[in-house]
Amino acid sequence: DDDDDDDDDDDFTNESNQAEHNEDFAVTTPKALERARSIADHPDETMSFDTPRIDVETVVRSMSEKNSDNDSGGVRLRICLPPGYPSTRYAEVTVLSTPKNFPRSRRDDLSTQIQHRARELLGTEAMMEIVNECRDVLEDWENDKSVHGVSEEVRTANDDCDTTSNETIIARRWIWVHHITNSGRRKQIATEARSLDLGGFLKGGYPGVVVVEGASASCDEFVTWIKGNKSRPGGFGRNWGHHVRGEATVEARHLPELFRELEDDDMGRLGALCREFDVEDEFRDFILQHKK
Repeated sequence: DDDDDDDDDDDFTNESNQAEHNEDFAVTTPKALERARSIADHPDETMSFDTPRIDVETVVRSMSEKNSDNDSGGVRLRICLPPGYPSTRYAEVTVLSTPKNFPRSRRDDLSTQIQHRARELLGTEAMMEIVNECRDVLEDWENDKSVHGVSEEVRTANDDCDTTSNETIIARRWIWVHHITNSGRRKQIATEARSLDLGGFLKGGYPGVVVVEGASASCDEFVTWIKGNKSRPGGFGRNWGHHVRGEATVEARHLPELFRELEDDDMGRLGALCREFDVEDEFRDFILQHKK
């Protein structure tokens, strides 16, 4: 059947999994699509180290949500299958988004839990196990909400006071700004990011883009600062035209640990760096807003 789909280069759906589990898995790059089709044709082959990795995205919803008209958006995951998967390397999982009312502390716990599960599954096919692990966390949260009601928010506030685990979670924040041309502002951004031990890049000009990476708590503090906070002078406030377009929770740092301002204002240069440091998909999703 694949021969009839040569003009469809955007999405690859694992129909057998969809029928059994009602989940859609979309391959996110043309190279990954080609490799995925090859694997579908030859399922007994193991990925070798000269093959590109496969990036797969899926949205996980709880069973109760699937059976109702309520759509919270679910949890959006990116599952990367590196060369050597699954025999010698495990799946790499990134939490791209969660429901709006899903507490930050639970998001961090979710990321840690499914990444740990992926490591445990080294040597076996992991994708559906990761999806099921994610769904279990969603359903636990929904059960807590139904049992405890408003007290969920109180417990969440208490959880957020414990920053020990939050400091060990690695996160990225992608910020789009109408423009960043003032040299003083550029310097302030770099100084603040470095003071919080955040890596990443600043692209000035029209538009301006800031991407920071580091401890989740530090990323949150940076975003609070850049939005403008009376207790933290130096932020730019509502009139600065900034938007936090995306965030991701990951297992390890990808970007250079020393935050730096790009020497030119070329978006293509930032894109090339994102490709080099393996975050191009997030750059395309959150900044260019290219939908797959």
